[in-house]
Amino acid sequence: MKKKKQLIKFLIQIIVIVLVTTIIFTRVIIPVRVDSQSMYPTLNDGDFAVVNAMYLSKEDIQRFDVVVLECDVLDKDIVKRIIGLPGETVTYREDRLYINGVYYAEPFLDQNYIEEAKSNYQTDRFTNDFEITLKDDEIFVLGDNRLHSTDSRALGNFSYDDIVGKKGLVVFPFNNMKFID
Repeated sequence: MKKKKQLIKFLIQIIVIVLVTTIIFTRVIIPVRVDSQSMYPTLNDGDFAVVNAMYLSKEDIQRFDVVVLECDVLDKDIVKRIIGLPGETVTYREDRLYINGVYYAEPFLDQNYIEEAKSNYQTDRFTNDFEITLKDDEIFVLGDNRLHSTDSRALGNFSYDDIVGKKGLVVFPFNNMKFID
């Protein structure tokens, strides 16, 4: 009888641990594995991170935030940077970003890497020229490694509802540990 009570107590503890863990990793923080070079050098292929999944309102999302998006086309979550917000016209001309005709610097891009990548791939543009106008419910995202990123240019625009997390911490490998803003 005593062993039966211990077994029941143990099973209840396991069930509680599984439920709490499931809630934490689906509603509070989202584990993410970066599986491409699309955000390099900001994030590396193989980085494992956890990102905030709580309180993601439209007001919390800002231009240039790194976000995790649910991507139906690729059937997986992807990590990208928000460039364009609803109703805006996003233009790239000669590697320069314009939003509604106003130039925006992109200080998160590594200029040395850009020059190296352009040289390696024998191109004069890191971001090909284009212009797109977003609808009132659309956001436009790009990877930081524009020459190797499958993003809104190929996947189309996203909505706020596609965002599953933002801001986080690279936790593995340890030598890549850093905050993601």
